[in-house]
Amino acid sequence: MPRPSFRRALAAPAALAVTTAAVLLSTAPSAGAQTAAPAVQAGRYYHTWATDVNVRVSEADPNTCGRHPSVANCPDVRTRLQPSQEFYVYCQGRGQTVGGNPYWLMINGTTTGWIASYYVAYPDNRLPDVPDCPGTSAAGDGARTPVTAAKSARSYGPYSVTAYETVNIRSQPNTSSRAFDQIRAGETRTDALCWTHGETVRDHGYTNDVWIGFTEGWASAVYLKGNEYAGLPTDAKC
Repeated sequence: MPRPSFRRALAAPAALAVTTAAVLLSTAPSAGAQTAAPAVQAGRYYHTWATDVNVRVSEADPNTCGRHPSVANCPDVRTRLQPSQEFYVYCQGRGQTVGGNPYWLMINGTTTGWIASYYVAYPDNRLPDVPDCPGTSAAGDGARTPVTAAKSARSYGPYSVTAYETVNIRSQPNTSSRAFDQIRAGETRTDALCWTHGETVRDHGYTNDVWIGFTEGWASAVYLKGNEYAGLPTDAKC
């Protein structure tokens, strides 16, 4: 599908891509879970100009998709986006070039996954106020560079977290959604992005409805070392 000509002719005001609608970063939590008001951050909500835009993951190896997003590395389609459908962008990184744009976005609309930035209704290849994804190639010549947080009013990762017991990383912040990966006991992950309220989990004498967002999904903070937010700042809310 050719990109519409207006996309390159537009000036670059973020207002064209930003919506102030209160959009949750996850689907509704299960019954009994606490629900917090969603936070809206300017420059992080976008929509696509195309129809049936694939939101991709790799069911077999989520890390492969995250390291270099592409059709081959992210072969599984979770959902398809339509032009009026808004989504939140966690981060961006270089991957397969689509329509002359080398950037891919890790997003959450109705589910978490990756889309080619080419399909986003914004005039430039790289989105403003969106940090680089952990593990992906950043801006410049494509070399892997340290991730830098977006400059905003709140803290934004990535952060390091350590599991004291093996925990699943799931597509949504609840135990009924599909598990795509695991953090093994004693393992430290350096790509924790933010936290959100989801299903309340009770285990080992702890009760917590906080879930930590990673590049490929969500893990309950009950199984991660640290405080109720697994050591993330209290203002690092998704």
